[in-house]
Amino acid sequence: MKDLEKYLAIDSTLFTKNLEKDHPLHKLLNKTLEAKTVSSPQPNLDPIIWKASRYDLQKAKLFTELDNHSQGEVQKYISELNLSLSYFIEKSGHNYGAKMILLSDTIEEKSLYSLFVAEEATHLKEFTNFMNFDIDLKHHWHPMLNCLSQAIQEGEKNTLTFIIQVLLEGFGIAHYASLRDDCSNELLKKTYDQILIDEARHHGAGIILSGKAKLSKLEEDQIFEYTRMFIKALQQADWLFKATSRFTNNDITKEDKSLFYEQIGYTKKLSARLLKLKAMIAKVDQTGLIENLEREDIFTPSVPT
Repeated sequence: MKDLEKYLAIDSTLFTKNLEKDHPLHKLLNKTLEAKTVSSPQPNLDPIIWKASRYDLQKAKLFTELDNHSQGEVQKYISELNLSLSYFIEKSGHNYGAKMILLSDTIEEKSLYSLFVAEEATHLKEFTNFMNFDIDLKHHWHPMLNCLSQAIQEGEKNTLTFIIQVLLEGFGIAHYASLRDDCSNELLKKTYDQILIDEARHHGAGIILSGKAKLSKLEEDQIFEYTRMFIKALQQADWLFKATSRFTNNDITKEDKSLFYEQIGYTKKLSARLLKLKAMIAKVDQTGLIENLEREDIFTPSVPT
């Protein structure tokens, strides 16, 4: 396992380099992906794909005091953040699938993960078709990605099945469905519909495999630690406030930040999301995971500080 870790570090999992643009392999790859994707590159795409109403930003004083141009920039930036997170999640699926192919004991599991990787490659292309911007790692990062890359690099087989396919893909299904419902681009809606079909299959396979797994002590400990990290990362994500405050010229106080989250009803929404995660974990909780997490008050929503 240790021999694999150097190939699964964050640099290779999330920041794999690209071939030069004139490399002949692009033509072959693009032709293959075009036969599998719902979308095609969208050079004239409206950059505001998710509007302020999705997040109730129109109820926040910090947002409504911005001029129309700045409000547009906030919505554009949030749209970029949504696409960037989706892009990184699908990109990480390449290394996840590659590791699981190597760790699988049966040809059926190896075949399953081979198919999953092909679908992740297709999803990555789908999201890239709507990304008419360059990813800025400082401004397009989500704290959940640190947990994701660490789990893929260090996790044992059963750990990965639970963390990636049950927890992360289960979260991804709800997240992608919500993004689809509020999306202003009809082609992207159709794209999400297809991706959700694939993700449901990945998640379902994870539930089946996790339900049959016999966990070692190391795997139990890893599952607890990565689940805790994942939930904490969700609560630490400060996207909405950062997206809004970066376009104001005024000094922002802690009271301004607290009021912002109160006005958009953030705690109530986060609480509902955490309850869904808890219910999903309960489907395959063999080791008292929920009870152990509750001891640390993990499921109590908190506003990013």
